Amino acid sequence: MKRKSPPSDEYLQELGHRVRIIRTFLKLDQKEMSKLLKIGQSQMSKIESGRSAPTIQMLTKIKRLAEENDYLRDNLSWEWILEGKGKGIIG
Repeated sequence: MKRKSPPSDEYLQELGHRVRIIRTFLKLDQKEMSKLLKIGQSQMSKIESGRSAPTIQMLTKIKRLAEENDYLRDNLSWEWILEGKGKGIIG
């Protein structure tokens, strides 16, 4: 079985930026968001800065939190979260 290479630094920075946009749109600070994701605030900071990759479980929880917001429920796609394309907060 061929093993996939880890995501590039550029991809992680862009993904982290989109996570930050979602968090700020939800009016949460890093401490509040990290508590909801059950991670430390320092880990949240690393994800947003692109120094660490979020797990699929974290991304799923972020999407669920976003779906509690009327605007995001209709305007935030997985494609935007993962790739920065399609329906999203910006773009």
